[in-house]
Amino acid sequence: MIRTLLFRMIAAMALATLAVGFIAMRPVSAAELKRSVVVSTDLVLLGDLFDGAGPLASKPVFRSPELGVSGALPVADALAAASAAGLALDTPPDFTSISVVRRSVDVTADTMRALVAKAAATRLGVASDDVMVTFETDPTTVAADAAAREPASVDTLNMQTGSGRFDAAIAIDVGSRSRTIMVRGRAAETVAVPVLRRAFARQDIIRADDVVMSRVERRFLAPGAALDASDLIGKAVKRPIRAGDVIAAADVEPPRMVVRGDSVTLMFNKPGLTLSARGKAMSDGAEGSVVSVLNEQSRRVIQGVVTGPGLVAVGSATAAPTVVATIKN
Repeated sequence: MIRTLLFRMIAAMALATLAVGFIAMRPVSAAELKRSVVVSTDLVLLGDLFDGAGPLASKPVFRSPELGVSGALPVADALAAASAAGLALDTPPDFTSISVVRRSVDVTADTMRALVAKAAATRLGVASDDVMVTFETDPTTVAADAAAREPASVDTLNMQTGSGRFDAAIAIDVGSRSRTIMVRGRAAETVAVPVLRRAFARQDIIRADDVVMSRVERRFLAPGAALDASDLIGKAVKRPIRAGDVIAAADVEPPRMVVRGDSVTLMFNKPGLTLSARGKAMSDGAEGSVVSVLNEQSRRVIQGVVTGPGLVAVGSATAAPTVVATIKN
């Protein structure tokens, strides 16, 4: 009786040990096929195709598609590869093909322009944002290896400092090899300047939303050009200006509050008394400038300070107006 009980206990312990071993081994020996796969190398591994591949995950089974290309792998081929490697599946898949995509990054014409601009900026000793690159012909987009430390770089740059003409070789990492793209064009240093969005007539006043920053080649920038939007906003243009034209600082002035020939109001202030009279401006003036005004009652030409649109302050609390001349009828 005791021997029988002891045997049963030993058998039960052995079965429990086997069960634990089976449970521990099941995730390693059983796997599930994926519907879609994104790979980053030249080879497709079992671990790319199957969840739960365990120690067999790093086994290569197929070559990857070309960079940026999506391929369809028959499920039968994936199952055959798994079987040859000794990888068991829990349940058969209910689909017939697997989407396999080789991960890549697009190297566009804009990407290549930025690379050449950076190399040219180093040659010119300026910031890369200040270099404008134009290609004679835009190159086509190339798919580069997304896993590469540097998917694309300028291999060689031959540039004429004066004209900015260049020939450049751009190396693109396409996985197992490097592909060279030749580009030709011109690189020029530029300066950001404020320009007007629309055409302006003489004495039009520039508002903040009338101004936009634009880049022009430094070699074409005339001395005295306005370089900051604050140099223009709130100013009046002294001559007609077309949209997009570079504006010289001398092309703008404070807006005229008084225009020669216009009627103005003369204001004379002293404590407890304010007098006003009508007059005719004898000259133009911005706010704060001194202008001559004909007092239409006294026929005297006096000087005053422009204080606002059509307003001229004359004299002060302690001084009489300055009489320039008297005009007789």
